[in-house]
Amino acid sequence: MKKTLERRGKEGRIVFLAAVLMIAGMAAVYILIGRGMEGQMDRIPEGVLLKLEEPLESSDLEQAGTKGYQVKSLGASENGGQLYHVTSKNEKPVLLNQVSDFTENLFGRPFDGESLNLSSHRRMTGQAGVLAWLAAIGLASVILLIVSIRKLGRLQEKQWGQGLEGILMIAFWLVLVYYITGRLQIPREFLPPEQILDLRFYVNGIRDFFVDNKWSGQALYQTIRACYLKELEVYGSWAACAWIGTLIISGFAGTESRKRKKRIERT
Repeated sequence: MKKTLERRGKEGRIVFLAAVLMIAGMAAVYILIGRGMEGQMDRIPEGVLLKLEEPLESSDLEQAGTKGYQVKSLGASENGGQLYHVTSKNEKPVLLNQVSDFTENLFGRPFDGESLNLSSHRRMTGQAGVLAWLAAIGLASVILLIVSIRKLGRLQEKQWGQGLEGILMIAFWLVLVYYITGRLQIPREFLPPEQILDLRFYVNGIRDFFVDNKWSGQALYQTIRACYLKELEVYGSWAACAWIGTLIISGFAGTESRKRKKRIERT
């Protein structure tokens, strides 16, 4: 019995050490990735890109100037309409709602057209690292919760030590998720208006941006698209490595656990 406990403790320490080393390695690589990706967000300017069906007049530009906005003409669009880049003179992000309401507030009269909120996409590219952490710990969180729930069940058998471990594991998971989600600041326009778990909204939004986007001929859109794809490639590979490491460690722990049960059954 004593040998079994010693072997179990040794196996537990090996699994714990492997998990610590994996987390430390992930953090180190994440820091290196972050340094390499620092310039991605800076490639996207602040403001809003407008494509209006009719050109602005000088009085419209003056009206916007009196409200603290600067409007720069980018010429005619390939798909028709006039392109304008709207920025705030006080360097604050431009808040955008419906194009007609936005232009009426900005120029004093409504215009029909389309908009691309550069400020929101700039902030969204800065959230790629946080989203990558959430993706990386996804599998580990599921495994951790399963193990902790099993340990909590030991309370019914009056195995207080195992039950306490389960409570501490759940508490650790809650603190970790709270910390990571607390750093997540997704622009409101990228979230569903009603249900936060509306998967169709996210799928349609991603498809509209990358597949059916009407801005495909614009350089600023291509810059944003390139930033997203680069972050997906780099952070996606990093998160995938985290999943592989989690599977290896959990597989080793499961194998050792089964071997230990067989040894106990033989004795």
